Amino acid sequence: MTLVEIEKYIIDLEAREMDFKNQKYTDTKSKKNICDKLKNYFSNTQVVCKSIIDYSVLMYLLYMKKSYFNNKRIVYTAKNLCTVNNGVLEDRIVKPIFHNNIIFVSHAKDYTIDKINNQRVFNIGGIIKLYSRLIDKKHSLKMRLFLSYRTINDSILKQLNGNEVYSLCYYDLNGLSLALSSYRKQIKFGEVQHGSIINYPPYAEPAPFILADIFYVKNKETIEYLKYNLCKNFKPEYQLIPYPKVKRQELDGVYVFYASTVEFNGFHPVFENFLKTNSINDLHIIVRLHPREKEKESIFRTVLEKYSSNFEFDNSKNWLENNKIKNLIVVSPWSSSIEDSYDNDFITITIDPVGKERYSHLIDDKQCYYSDDLIKTIENILEKKRTSI
Repeated sequence: MTLVEIEKYIIDLEAREMDFKNQKYTDTKSKKNICDKLKNYFSNTQVVCKSIIDYSVLMYLLYMKKSYFNNKRIVYTAKNLCTVNNGVLEDRIVKPIFHNNIIFVSHAKDYTIDKINNQRVFNIGGIIKLYSRLIDKKHSLKMRLFLSYRTINDSILKQLNGNEVYSLCYYDLNGLSLALSSYRKQIKFGEVQHGSIINYPPYAEPAPFILADIFYVKNKETIEYLKYNLCKNFKPEYQLIPYPKVKRQELDGVYVFYASTVEFNGFHPVFENFLKTNSINDLHIIVRLHPREKEKESIFRTVLEKYSSNFEFDNSKNWLENNKIKNLIVVSPWSSSIEDSYDNDFITITIDPVGKERYSHLIDDKQCYYSDDLIKTIENILEKKRTSI
């Protein structure tokens, strides 16, 4: 693909995703005072310096200690793709597939990561950001970043020999730079599903190039979807990501699990209205915050304390593994937890029109529902359960 074609493809991907979410972004940046500007300057400087050191060490190992990479998998990751356990950052995406012989590379441009799974992380985002400023200004900012990602990543892939390399998001600039690398033939390139794929715009249109050699996905339905959509023009290998096997029991009461999404800065209006008008005496609320909302727990807690006395937050590494309740009702605007819930036989409810569209293939009004009135929907579900006993 030419650079013009690549840029058009990137812009089209972003536009389709934005249209799907039906969001209009505006520039909400506030003016920064001198202290904020200084803090930002020193923070960026630290990120760049750390990235230069890490990239230099990585290049030294690639050229001088090639045996270090024997049988190693290179995983490109970021903070939001990890969980924190006792202050330690742990991978949450590739763990069900493999957890040994990994080299973690962070491509984040605005922060660095010291360790994941208690092992060193190589940060390259700062040097990518720095190098992008040296690229000819005839290119757009987006393409200067893409070209920077591709140049830095090519210098890494060039020295590999048959290693497995994993992108956890094919459609960001880093993922596309790996997929379109000049050295793709020297690696086995994999994509690992970290959210729902079916009906999600980046996966809905056939890719005009060989995107990945292997896809790790959650279920067989996703494999069939990819075959006739994103992967229509090429035939990758597919592997299923195993779900954790957990023994669960039915408990007295009504247990509602809410999985947040970042778009609402708190509870979705439908769920907050449910809390406000609830008349179920034995209702238990469990809230699972999106990784990018962990610092907003106080916003959710304030609402819960106002309307409910029986609630808790699920801060576990894996909610499916942590949950021991069989009669759980999972509610979310459009989190991928909906798909996970359905795959594991929980009653599942999406409460946003985007979720209704995204999970239309699951909605059957038996196990999976769309609702803009949770009180009514949950009462109907409980009534069905009572009459079926």
